Amino acid sequence: MYRGRRVATVLMTLSLAFSTAASPGVAAKNAGPLPDILGWDPGDLAEVEYKTPTEQLGCRMERLYKRQTDNHSILVILVRGPGTLWQGFPEGKINADDGPIGSGATYNTLDIDGHRAVLECHPLTGKALSVAIAPDFTLTFETTFEDVELDAFALLFLEQIDNRGER
Repeated sequence: MYRGRRVATVLMTLSLAFSTAASPGVAAKNAGPLPDILGWDPGDLAEVEYKTPTEQLGCRMERLYKRQTDNHSILVILVRGPGTLWQGFPEGKINADDGPIGSGATYNTLDIDGHRAVLECHPLTGKALSVAIAPDFTLTFETTFEDVELDAFALLFLEQIDNRGER
């Protein structure tokens, strides 16, 4: 029951933030559902709406966060709406690599604050953590820096969203 109430709180907070979200190029302080995170300098919000002449299909928002201590960064990508449905999150525990002929990439499923998540690590392109908030709502965190812990940042990010909803 607690998880259900918490998911509802996160979704309601983000829905409200979407209704007041900034347009591309607006300063970071107006970043809608992509909150400021303590210890990280937020960049500007970039937003793209997905729509047809007759239907709103969702949106994509991006914001680059730079750690204040060393300027290492995480790109946060939020996609939401009926046109963004992605059924790529597997059930159960998976811990795999790309095999003996691959380049050393790994793929792991995990739980981030009660949400299914997938962490992909590639030695050449970096790490990406995707978190399924709802069937039509995904957060992705990307970095090329090995010392940046995406799962810890994602948890902090979700907690910040919850804190904003409790005000």
